Amino acid sequence: MQPSLVAGMRRMINTKLQPTRVKYVAPKDQIQMWRIVRGDEVFITSGKEKGKTGTVKKVLRSLNSLLITDRNMVTKHIRPQAEDPTKATKIQIEAPIHVSNVSLIDPQTRQPVKTHYRAIVDSTSGKSERKRFVVGTEVEIPKPKADIAKYKLERVDSPKDTSAKDAREVTFIPDINVPPFPSSSILDELRNPYSKFR
Repeated sequence: MQPSLVAGMRRMINTKLQPTRVKYVAPKDQIQMWRIVRGDEVFITSGKEKGKTGTVKKVLRSLNSLLITDRNMVTKHIRPQAEDPTKATKIQIEAPIHVSNVSLIDPQTRQPVKTHYRAIVDSTSGKSERKRFVVGTEVEIPKPKADIAKYKLERVDSPKDTSAKDAREVTFIPDINVPPFPSSSILDELRNPYSKFR
């Protein structure tokens, strides 16, 4: 067989054996203005999940991709851990979907639509705000509200934390007669051992 044909066959076999990964996106090719945010309900227009809807779990801006809850699932093999070296596991996780393969859903017709931003001036404050609208209509697609409750975690003290009582304790009282320097032995250790002034 010709060397070029053998190399082509090897390349084809290696490509099929490798898992699908999202390709690197150069900074100049990254989307600057995103119309899809976390929590949006989207319609998948292409790929193996075509025709399904889902909620955006995470926006991967550096890859121009999205993670959609329970969509485009792949199997990930987990190596044995230190606590149990004999046990290896498999888990199902969401793989990224390119943003060009999804569309926002019209809240009225429940159909995939194209959107654009408009600058809307608030009548009370007079401030301009960008909002998403369906192209060619006056239908607004509001952005989902962030779940602030999950970020408000209760403060729990750990054994390494300094207690409030110890933090409030006064351990240094300045005195005009005593300079705020450590003792001469400590200063001697801090000096350069090779200095002529030592």
